[in-house]
Amino acid sequence: MSKRLKLNFPISVFLVLLLGCTSGASAQKSGNLPENVVTAMGEAPIYQGDLALARNKALKDAKLNAIRKLIGEQITEKSGVADGQSLGTKLYGKTDAFVKKYEIISEENWKLDTQDMIRLNVRCEVEATKLSTAVDQLLDDVGNPRIAVLVQTTINGKSFPIGSATNIAEAELIEKLRNKGNKVVDSSQLTALLRKNPSLAKLDLTSVEEGSPLLSLAQDAGAEVLIIGQVNTTDQKPIVLPGGKKTDFLSSAATGPYRIIQLWGDGKIFGSGSHEGRGADITQEVSREQAVKDWSKVVSDKSAKQIKDEWFKLTEQNTIILKFKGLDLETAIGFKNDLMEYTSVKQINDRKTDASGSEWELTYPGKETMFAEELMYKKDSSFKFLATKTLNIIGSKRGVVEAVFQNR
Repeated sequence: MSKRLKLNFPISVFLVLLLGCTSGASAQKSGNLPENVVTAMGEAPIYQGDLALARNKALKDAKLNAIRKLIGEQITEKSGVADGQSLGTKLYGKTDAFVKKYEIISEENWKLDTQDMIRLNVRCEVEATKLSTAVDQLLDDVGNPRIAVLVQTTINGKSFPIGSATNIAEAELIEKLRNKGNKVVDSSQLTALLRKNPSLAKLDLTSVEEGSPLLSLAQDAGAEVLIIGQVNTTDQKPIVLPGGKKTDFLSSAATGPYRIIQLWGDGKIFGSGSHEGRGADITQEVSREQAVKDWSKVVSDKSAKQIKDEWFKLTEQNTIILKFKGLDLETAIGFKNDLMEYTSVKQINDRKTDASGSEWELTYPGKETMFAEELMYKKDSSFKFLATKTLNIIGSKRGVVEAVFQNR
């Protein structure tokens, strides 16, 4: 029995219901059944004697438990993340689309304290191909973030600001990343935003650690990650062959740093480096351009690998700020317990809790939009102890979810 049942919230005991799926024992595979067949348990309270409604809710719970287990296994197998079930939260609202058919093996009525309950044991046959495709699409979305690229380029002392149509380094880096399969936001979106505030193009890119407005610019363009860099060319001495023979080839070097910044959650810098590109040609101008392109290639190789290596880790441990109004301290404690027990939230740091406005820092395996979707999906099931309140999401962006609880 969950420790939550000891709380003095009469209706809080009902919360054992629809998200019993958090328990690994609520869905099991049998050795003599196909891999896409799972036996799962579902529970629901019987309100006002409405057994049919309770049975439908318990069936929905059982299907969710079955899907949760299979999705978790596939995500862990395909991505290597430890908590596949939590990362698959976004797919849990589509259980009916994945369950091809089911059979209710057993049904039991029982009491949880004074509340009548129903428990179903259900064998679910899942559309394996459809589920696998959905998991692949989810991993592509979660593991391949939308990237904005901003590079300040200086070639032979001439500056090419970020977003400029003649910025070779920026254009080349974008092309190289796209060729690797990365999703890069349309540069025209950034250009349009820069036109509204041209002073941003002149900002020092090294100031991003201090909260540069360029971060908001990239977010407004729809990016989840910002690659920001600087590159400068330096003409080199003429190329000399072994033996001291001079050639007609002129050379240049392009050097500069870059940083990779997460644009949601806590906005951390999770990748960086400083590299050099080289170019040679019979004209100095072309050698400079070749050096800049070589720098862009090196940075694209390094940054793409860093994003691939780190993104799932960031996703599993993302920081989301939850701001809400309308709960007194006692009720907020119950809500906090439910978030930990019945959602994918891993940790809660209570910054402030007050009926006039509360702010919590959550550790969550996904973006704020996924957390908001999970709240909306579960608000009418898991959070039944809020019998006198309704939960409404009023905002979800840039790592912050805002909600309000109102009297019914």
